Amino acid sequence: MYLNQTKTQWIGAYSEYALDGHGVERRKRVRIVLSPSRKDDGTPVRKNEVKNLLQPYINRVNQQSTFPSRERKTATFEGFAKIWEDDYLILSKPSTQSSVRTQLRTLKATFGTKEMRAIDAGDVQRLISRLTREGREPKTIRNMWGTISLIWQAALAQKFCDSTLPKPKLPKAVKKRPRFFRLSDVGRIIASVQSTQRCLYWLLAETGIRAGELSGLRIQDVALDSITIEQSVWGGKEQAPKTQNSVRKIAISPQLAELVWKQIGLQKALGHSLVFTVSTGSPLDINVERSRRLAPVLEALEMEKAGYHAFRHFNVSIMDSLRVPLKTIQERIGHALTGSFTLDVYGHTLDWKSNEDAAKGLGDEIAKAVTEADSNLDSGPLTAHKVKGSQTRKLEAL
Repeated sequence: MYLNQTKTQWIGAYSEYALDGHGVERRKRVRIVLSPSRKDDGTPVRKNEVKNLLQPYINRVNQQSTFPSRERKTATFEGFAKIWEDDYLILSKPSTQSSVRTQLRTLKATFGTKEMRAIDAGDVQRLISRLTREGREPKTIRNMWGTISLIWQAALAQKFCDSTLPKPKLPKAVKKRPRFFRLSDVGRIIASVQSTQRCLYWLLAETGIRAGELSGLRIQDVALDSITIEQSVWGGKEQAPKTQNSVRKIAISPQLAELVWKQIGLQKALGHSLVFTVSTGSPLDINVERSRRLAPVLEALEMEKAGYHAFRHFNVSIMDSLRVPLKTIQERIGHALTGSFTLDVYGHTLDWKSNEDAAKGLGDEIAKAVTEADSNLDSGPLTAHKVKGSQTRKLEAL
């Protein structure tokens, strides 16, 4: 205990152990202002009075050493975030790790060197409010809170905090109408391209597989009348599909089988092991493919911008219109649950005949739409109906 240089305040100093930004335990010197040097009536504050003010801090530190079972570790947010990344986040899929690390950059900039126990519900609520004012999507903000919650659960388990944080008031999630293609749209898209792209778009439309599953589709996963989804590719790296139900076998129509096996022949000639690759044999980068391939096609056909997920929405929609059983739709699309207790709990047997019938119905409907779109083309498969000259050249370039 000592007076500051101006003799106006009593300062208390003590040491405790804490984790630094790299998770290494180090001795930490703590200094706090205990009281003014004089009382309100002008009389000096005596040293023994100051000692009484410092004693609770000393007791807390000593208690940690005396009662190991009641250990209270300390760490800054940055320090524990590093521990959480190494011990917990590393167990997630690469795609999850990437999105969460983006969130962590925001959290580190907000909480930084503040100790975990010093961060409270008010700090989190202010972060939520700031992100809302900045125009962040409600879903993005809700995902941010999900990450915060996971970090604090881990911190509580490892004794770096005394409780988890209460759920803040979050912005209401507004459900947006998903972008999806109609049957006529799919027919025009497929009719407007050739070879590899025709096979790719037809496969997406008929099977409803996710973009990452498309990138990870291997030649060995294709049979005469079906494809098997066993892996996904994200950021050029193989990973498990999104859910357990995403590992599945999907029947394909004769029309699609013909396109796929033609594509496989081209890939085998190049020595590639995946059904769709870039020229070097590496998996497709879906973001690049969407911007360089799909986007120009949609622009030339004067269609609204959309991604590959629009084919997935189309697939579910057309299966529903074809009266495909709900359980079969779930099996083909790879969703975890149908929403029906009876189907989800007792419907374990796969109905392959229904799966094949769905494939046949989908193949026939898409083939009709493509034929109709072909008949409306002005001059050959690369020129879309009523597409202006500059847009026609875009399609021909594909």
